[in-house]
Amino acid sequence: MLNIIRMELYRMVRMKSFWVILILVSVMNIITVALNDAIMDDPELQQAIEAADSEKDNAVANIGMSITMKQNEDGSYCFLETITSAAKGMLVALFIGIFTVIFATADFNTGYIKNYGGAVKHRWHMVCAKATAVIVYTVVFFVMFIVSTTLGVYIGGHKIVMDPAGKIVEVLCIQGLLHVVFGWIIMSICLIIRNNLISMIITCCVSLHVFAALYELADKGLKKLGWKDASILKYTVSGRIMEYGIDSKKILGSTIVVAVAFAAVFLMSSSLFVTKKDLV
Repeated sequence: MLNIIRMELYRMVRMKSFWVILILVSVMNIITVALNDAIMDDPELQQAIEAADSEKDNAVANIGMSITMKQNEDGSYCFLETITSAAKGMLVALFIGIFTVIFATADFNTGYIKNYGGAVKHRWHMVCAKATAVIVYTVVFFVMFIVSTTLGVYIGGHKIVMDPAGKIVEVLCIQGLLHVVFGWIIMSICLIIRNNLISMIITCCVSLHVFAALYELADKGLKKLGWKDASILKYTVSGRIMEYGIDSKKILGSTIVVAVAFAAVFLMSSSLFVTKKDLV
């Protein structure tokens, strides 16, 4: 299986989309953060933010992506608040999902998977190899995102206030775990349906809160049926990504349980599907 993992990692770094997405997001992030003052001073944008806040309980109004980076009174930025604002806004998940779709379906689209699929002893090894590549990509993406965010803050003439080391490790590890599992979910969907268009649509719908809006509508129906505290979103990986931040210590255990449960279900499902079905 180690040979398959090495092959997948080599194939990943050789893909143009690997570098294009990392460079694009880094440059975009630097420019956005550096110009955050000018962006937030725009009256029209302020009105849009206020309108969005006033309708935050409206499921349909929340469809899309809104990321706000808060400044301290002295103009500085808190490290975790700045990093997690993009993560909780599903921006990081969107680009991880986009690359995962491209990566996971590439060898199916080209038929290359037939060249090595019949030679492996256990086909589930291929799922493990792709899952390992998703872990590596997520770690690299997070590092690039943190570096570009920090650089953007300093280019904008501000400074970053670091949070306690223990809190930084906790939040980044949990967000990293959730994003890895999110990538595995998208990867599993790709391996099962083997259609990059449908997989990409699902990725975008999750990241742009379309599914979250559907969950909220379903919650209203469940409440009418007697479940007073119905909240489907908090039992999903995307919901935990949007919720987990610097003040989320109380939900640490339940967040790990949700992540592990989704990882187990989707990895086992994709492994079983790849084992039982033809590769093309």
